[in-house]
Amino acid sequence: MMETINSKFVKKDNQLKINFVPSTPEEKKHLQRLKELINQKRHGDWEEVSSIVGIPTRSVEKAFVRVYSKNHFKTVDALEQVIENRKNHLKQ
Repeated sequence: MMETINSKFVKKDNQLKINFVPSTPEEKKHLQRLKELINQKRHGDWEEVSSIVGIPTRSVEKAFVRVYSKNHFKTVDALEQVIENRKNHLKQ
């Protein structure tokens, strides 16, 4: 019983799983960028990215994970923009 109560408050590793095996240095760099963005992402960021890109929130998440999706690069750039805007807003 105590384990179930405590497990509710333990932060779970909720990492998105990117099924992508890089084969070139550029792809390795891109995969590293994706991992950094996932670590910097906060609650509510997908909704903001969705409004920027113009596609539904769940589709934004899927496009981010699916490297070969047609909306992948738009989603990555928009998420990076949202994170930078948040950092700049917090510095002010």
